[in-house]
Amino acid sequence: MEDLKKSCIVPWHIIAYALFLVCTPSQGQDLFSDDTIKIKEVVISSRHIDSELPGFRKTNIDSTLLRNYNHISLAELLTASSPVFIKSYGSGGSATSSLRGTGASHTQVSWNGINISNPMLGQADFSLITPGLLDNIQLSMGGASMDIGGGGIGGIINLENKPSWGKQTLGSINPGIGSFGNFFLQAGIKTGNDNLLSVTKINLDYSENDYPYLNTITGSEPVREKRTNSQISRKDFLQELYFRKDKNVLSARIWYQSADRNLPGSMLIQSGTSGEKQNDESFRTLFSFDTEKGKTNFFVKGSWILNRLDYHNQLASIESLNRSNSFILKLGFEARILKGTELKVFFNEELNAINSNNYEKNVAGNTASLTVLAERRSGSRLGTTLLMRETLDNTRLMVPDFSAGLEFRLFPGEDHFLRSGFSRTSRLPSMNERYWYPGGNRDLKNEFAYLFDFGYKMNQKISASMSLDSEIGFYRNLIRDMIQWHPGEFAYWIADNINRVNTAGFEASLSLRYSHDNMTVNLNAGYSCTRALSAGTGTEAATVNQLMYIPENQANGSLFAGYRKFYLMWITTFTGKRFITVDNSAHLPSCSITNFVSGLKIPFGMNLFDLSFRIDNIFDLSYQTIAFHPQPGRSYHASVLYQLSKKVRK
Repeated sequence: MEDLKKSCIVPWHIIAYALFLVCTPSQGQDLFSDDTIKIKEVVISSRHIDSELPGFRKTNIDSTLLRNYNHISLAELLTASSPVFIKSYGSGGSATSSLRGTGASHTQVSWNGINISNPMLGQADFSLITPGLLDNIQLSMGGASMDIGGGGIGGIINLENKPSWGKQTLGSINPGIGSFGNFFLQAGIKTGNDNLLSVTKINLDYSENDYPYLNTITGSEPVREKRTNSQISRKDFLQELYFRKDKNVLSARIWYQSADRNLPGSMLIQSGTSGEKQNDESFRTLFSFDTEKGKTNFFVKGSWILNRLDYHNQLASIESLNRSNSFILKLGFEARILKGTELKVFFNEELNAINSNNYEKNVAGNTASLTVLAERRSGSRLGTTLLMRETLDNTRLMVPDFSAGLEFRLFPGEDHFLRSGFSRTSRLPSMNERYWYPGGNRDLKNEFAYLFDFGYKMNQKISASMSLDSEIGFYRNLIRDMIQWHPGEFAYWIADNINRVNTAGFEASLSLRYSHDNMTVNLNAGYSCTRALSAGTGTEAATVNQLMYIPENQANGSLFAGYRKFYLMWITTFTGKRFITVDNSAHLPSCSITNFVSGLKIPFGMNLFDLSFRIDNIFDLSYQTIAFHPQPGRSYHASVLYQLSKKVRK
């Protein structure tokens, strides 16, 4: 803990960044921008604690922020607006996450509550997910993830699509261009009424990615070079259908993704000579039925997910062909059994079938879990959570997971809260960790972790035009039986439960919002400090060295201002140094990246033109998030949104 205190004493400029972070803008480009009707303020007293899961931290990236980042990847959005650290191989390259000092496989990704992390890798590639297709993105930190699914020791990122009922027809088209041969197009149409709704969205994105970078490795002097063999083409299609009658809602969603990309390799080899290519394809379906009977809500979800990942490397003579089929069933109910008490019971069944030329044969794995969750909100000042989960991994019954949370309102009628949570959660080995040939280990145990969480949050209405939200929190994670690949007896690496890791940290966020007449200003701030250390094993001593690629200090932020038809946003992110060796003898330097967005809205009748201009990396900084894989310098992007609206007002 002493190491954590020392590492969190940060330079003044980091604190400065933390004083204007994570803005939630209220204007910008959006495929479907609904009209807003202002109503008078209503003061509600003696209300229950309204946290979604008392005692734990859940945060949402507001949909208005998605409007300004609808063309970029989810990796870039999370970097600009959350404590998630993204490890990226460069523009267009794969991008994985680290949350609260954990590894990429400890941050799970779900879509409307259904796990969509690749079952072979046990993780997701955030560079392939387009935020413009989504209505909401929710981050569940640590133990807060357990009501959605398992395996999220760091947390779960839930991607949401929600129906917006009403008689309406909204259409939009949003083309744009950018530096380094970038062309993109988003389009969509939403039509329906109070009972039937259809939403269609498409996204097309192509980039040459031929950006210049500074090569400091191959020669005695830095040389300016241009990235080659780095092209990427992405396609997305999303279809949503909803039908509502009385208290019953039936929905069907289809999400298709395809990406073809050339991989330029690292600066250690001559650019474009490796012949690396990767093709990713995903086809996701989700069908659900929700109904309400008295004080009980019932739901059932069924999903089929097909993933294809093909990797080719001419230089290394590698041709990797991988297919996975996932069949998921999730059902349950939520019942109000007493005043202020809710009981939730969920059953989840997931079958994964893998066909890969990297396995000895086709394999399948089945996981079933039963979760019981009780939430109690006593009066207006106390909220409690108790969760238990039992998991069946193929034919092996696991040690139960659990979580308990407590949230307390400090002052009657005021939104000042203390929260505390304690959890035990586990992650099952991925299919690659079990069956990759050679090196996979079918006898792997599941990883498990004890998670401690404590924090304070407040929501304050300063005046009729200004509000303030803030939150601070501390956490500590004890991860055991951590799976790690290491050199084996022969000339290949093997997977084993050989590591124990302890992580601890501090998180803070601040959001100030001002709105009066035609003027809107949002100023948000956030900072995170993380210490992630190896706790040692029987053959390896504990160490005070920070784990590789886990920054101790991280901050991100934005200042948004909108007046009448004009809006602009200034975004700054800071990432502290990251060690790239186990003994911490080498590191990537800290970096601060600044982006700028400005736009003009031109309404005419029920329709709208939105002209937007964006500059990324405005100070043209040379930097890397993974060693020897350069990121782009300054780039420019422009887009035009045309929105046609036919909406019946009630």
